[in-house]
Amino acid sequence: MDHLDEILINIQAEPLPRRLATIDKIVLSQLAERQGNANPLSGRMAGFAIVAAMGMGLVSGVVPGTPAKAAATPSPFGVTTALAPSTLLESG
Repeated sequence: MDHLDEILINIQAEPLPRRLATIDKIVLSQLAERQGNANPLSGRMAGFAIVAAMGMGLVSGVVPGTPAKAAATPSPFGVTTALAPSTLLESG
């Protein structure tokens, strides 16, 4: 592990490349440019999204679903006991 520590100390001691030192300015300027060129969501599209969401909500609330019912178990006492510890120990 000492060898790895020496490598990391040597990397830390090296100076930062000039292009890497100015990367924040470049990235932030490109993000600002993209944000300036982006089209905001139009009123018609926002209205359509709201109406569609309300319509789907109303349809899902009005249309009756199938009632939930429990699955029948083959054992009268609940879950089958084929892998219960007592049955595994008996086979020996």
